[in-house]
Amino acid sequence: MVLVIAVAVVVLLAGLAANRFLRPRLLGEDDDTGMAVKDLVGPLLTLTVLLAFVLVTANGSYGKAEVASRGEARAVDQLVEAAEYAPEAQWAEIQADAVCYARAVRDQEWPAMADGHGSPAPSVWSTDFRRVFREVEGRPVFGMLVAADNKRSEEREERLTQATAIAEAERQATRDFLTHHTAADLPCDDQGNRRSA
Repeated sequence: MVLVIAVAVVVLLAGLAANRFLRPRLLGEDDDTGMAVKDLVGPLLTLTVLLAFVLVTANGSYGKAEVASRGEARAVDQLVEAAEYAPEAQWAEIQADAVCYARAVRDQEWPAMADGHGSPAPSVWSTDFRRVFREVEGRPVFGMLVAADNKRSEEREERLTQATAIAEAERQATRDFLTHHTAADLPCDDQGNRRSA
């Protein structure tokens, strides 16, 4: 938004300079002829309309990103809670993957998205979710896990920016995991990178 305002100010100043120095030459007026208020109104109205359009568009995009990021965080939280119905080995893996996924989103994907890019780091953990889900296929928990993971995947696709919600999901997933395990049991570091064996 600051960039939009800075560009608008530069464009306005360039327009005023062009009006001041080029107009007299084009119209054959004397250089001492001053600008009238009406000479400023047209460019200012155009600039105001353009700026309003950009701000409304940006606000709409931000709102969608916020909704998607909250949905993604809820889906990660659902995965963590549904994992408790899985056998203990898969339960621990799913919860650990959820912690690592949230960290990878927060520390790698959000900064990358600020530049208009994604990050492959969260996909490492979503792939691991599906690997663990195959181990519980046929059990009642399987459907809950797949549904929660599908929701997580949909919301990840939708979101653009907004890191605070996923940070809260990571905090909750970490808390739930550490209830029964230690931080050393996590297969990732604090940034969501897979630990080497």
